[in-house]
Amino acid sequence: MKNTPTFIIVPLLCWGIAEALYGCIQLYGLTASNHTLYRLTGSFQNPGPFAGFLATLLPIALWNVVQHKTTSCLTKRISIWLSGICIFLCVSLLPASMSRASWLAAGTGTAVVLASRYRLTSRIGQLFRTHRKQYIACLAAAFLLLALAGGGIYHLKKDSADGRLLMWKITLRIIAAHPLAGVGNGHFAGAYGEAQAAYFASGNASPQEEHVAGSPEYAFNEFLQIGAEHGLPGLLLFLSLIAFTLRPSFRKRQPGIAASVVTFLVFSCFSYPFSVWQLQVLFAILTIDSAAASGNKYITTACLLLFAVPGILSLRQWHAQQPAVRTWHEEQTYYSMDIYEGTTENYSRLYGQLKNNPRFLFEYGQCLSKTGKYKESNRILHEGATLSSDPMFWNIIGKNHRQMKQYPQAEACFRHALNMVPNRLYPLYLLTDLYLEWGQPEKAMATARILIDKQPKIMSPAAEEMKNEIKEKIKFITN
Repeated sequence: MKNTPTFIIVPLLCWGIAEALYGCIQLYGLTASNHTLYRLTGSFQNPGPFAGFLATLLPIALWNVVQHKTTSCLTKRISIWLSGICIFLCVSLLPASMSRASWLAAGTGTAVVLASRYRLTSRIGQLFRTHRKQYIACLAAAFLLLALAGGGIYHLKKDSADGRLLMWKITLRIIAAHPLAGVGNGHFAGAYGEAQAAYFASGNASPQEEHVAGSPEYAFNEFLQIGAEHGLPGLLLFLSLIAFTLRPSFRKRQPGIAASVVTFLVFSCFSYPFSVWQLQVLFAILTIDSAAASGNKYITTACLLLFAVPGILSLRQWHAQQPAVRTWHEEQTYYSMDIYEGTTENYSRLYGQLKNNPRFLFEYGQCLSKTGKYKESNRILHEGATLSSDPMFWNIIGKNHRQMKQYPQAEACFRHALNMVPNRLYPLYLLTDLYLEWGQPEKAMATARILIDKQPKIMSPAAEEMKNEIKEKIKFITN
C-alpha cells in the first residue's frame, strides 16, 4: 500500500490468518469452540464477531494483491503472499459462519476496493453516457438481483431479522426520549428493557414482535447504541471523526485501509463490535492509520485520545476488579449449591467493586431474597435492572413483594416483567400463583388460560411443567 507501512499490514494479516486457522481447526472438530451452539468462533465468543473480524481484514488483503503486480522487495512479496492466504481463508470461512452482517460488510469492502483500483465509477459514468438504454436495463437487472438476494438473506433467519428490526425500533424510542445526554454509558440494556416494556404495554405491538422479543445487551447497531447512550451530540461527534479520517485515505489513494474501515462500519450496523476487545483493537489500528494518512496532527491526536484514553481506563478498571472477580467465581460454587447465608455475607464485601456487573447484582439480590432480606434484595435488584434488560430482575422483585404481602406491588412487577418480554411464560405463572394467594380466583383463571394458550419462543421442559402445573390448579379452582 502506498501510504501504509508494511510493518502495520503484515501483523494484521498474520493476526487474521491465525484467527482463520483457529476457526478451521474448530470447524473440523479438532478443538472445541467458545460457544456450545456453534462449531466456529475462533478466539471469539460466537461466530458473528469472528466473521466480522475476517470481513474487516478482507479489503486490506485484497487491495494489497490487486495494487501490486510485480515487485522485487522481499517484504512486499511476503505481504502479497500473506494477503493471498488471508483472502482464501476469509472467503472459505465466511459462508460457514452464517453471519449475514459479515457477508454484506465483506461485499461492501470488496466493492470499494475494486471500484477504487479499476476506477469503476468513471467507467460506469462513461457507459451511461454512451449506452444509456443498456445501462438502465443492466441497472434494473442488478437491483432485481439484489432485491432477490436481500429477500433470501432475510428469510434465511426471518425471526432473527425481525428481532433486529424490533431492537432498532425500541432503540430509536430511547433516543427520542433522551436526545441530548442519552441514558449514560453502560446503561443501554436497562433503558432498553424499560422502553420495550412501555412499547408492549401500549398495545401497539404486532404478534410477530411479541414472538421475537428478547432481552438484548446490545442494540446490534453501534450507531444507534452510541446515540442511545451518549445522545445525538455524541453520535454526531463520532460520525464527524470517522468522516475526517476516511476522507484523506480516499484522496491519497489508500483505499485498502479505508475500505476496511467502511467494512467495519457496515458490520457495526448489524452487530456489536465495540463490545468485543479484538474488534476494538482492530478498529483503533485502522482508524489511527487512516487518520495519519491525512497528515493532520489534530485529527490523528483526536483518534489516539478517542481510543487510547478509554482503553487505558477500561484496562485499569479490569485489572483492579480481577481479585474481586476471582473471589466471586469461587463463591458461585456455594451459590449454585443453594448455600445462601455465608454467600450473602461474602457478596456484600464484593459489592463495592462489582456493583456495575448486572449478573453479580442478580445473584446478590437472590441471596438476600433467599435469606429473608426482601427490602435489601429489592434495592440491589433495582440497581441491576438499570443495567440489564432481563425481566428476571422484576420477577424476583415481585416475589419479594409477595413475601412481604404487598400484593399490588408484586402484581405490578410481574406485569412489568411480562411486558418486557411477552413471549415468556414465567411471569404469567407467577401472576396466577399470586392471584390464588391474594384471593382473586377470576383473575387467576383468566391469567392461567392465557398461559396455557401462549406458545413460548422456545418450548422447553420447564415451560411444559409450568403449563401442566397450571392446568392442575385450574381443575382445583373449578372444582
